[in-house]
Amino acid sequence: MGKTRSAFSLVELLIAISIITMLAALSVPAMQQTFASAQTTRCATNLRVLGQATLLYAADHGMVLPATSHAAPDGSESWTNTLQPYASGPVTFQCPVDENRSRPRTYVMNDFLTKNPHPAPFLDYSSLLKIDRQMDTVLYVEADKSTSISIDHFHFSEYFQTEIPAADFAQKVGVTRHAGKANYLFVDAHVETLHWDQVKARLARFSDRFIDPTR
Repeated sequence: MGKTRSAFSLVELLIAISIITMLAALSVPAMQQTFASAQTTRCATNLRVLGQATLLYAADHGMVLPATSHAAPDGSESWTNTLQPYASGPVTFQCPVDENRSRPRTYVMNDFLTKNPHPAPFLDYSSLLKIDRQMDTVLYVEADKSTSISIDHFHFSEYFQTEIPAADFAQKVGVTRHAGKANYLFVDAHVETLHWDQVKARLARFSDRFIDPTR
């Protein structure tokens, strides 16, 4: 009776190693995509918590949204300092994949929705009662990596009832941070992950209240 072979031949071992290497190479992009998707979700969750805290703050302050750093010389009235008591847990101001890790916040407020001393002092859509399509207007966005660490809102109100140039928008907002997309929190506290092409289309439509609630 012949002996039963139990060992792999060199050729078989090389084939097995090759297959394992190929499978590993195939799994790396999938793992990276899964990780990136998870980080996008974490960022959206941060914004959702921020939105819920903002609405609770407004309900406790005559339906008026929290202020920005313009409200007090020392910045103490900024929403970054006033919202925590209205959150169910710690408010996270930074996206997990923000390229600028030295700044305290990624998320910035839409300056159309603040009491605006400059450059459009006539604008005051800080009251929720004045925003008739809350599901269409953005409240917080992800700032671009070059945005100053002292900024808690963006500056687009100068484009009141005019088109916001896409190039200008992209200089201030991290529009492609999440695989060509970014997270946007709307006034009604829902979050949308929008591709930059979708945002550009919305900016170009005059009737779209994506940023300007007066359109």
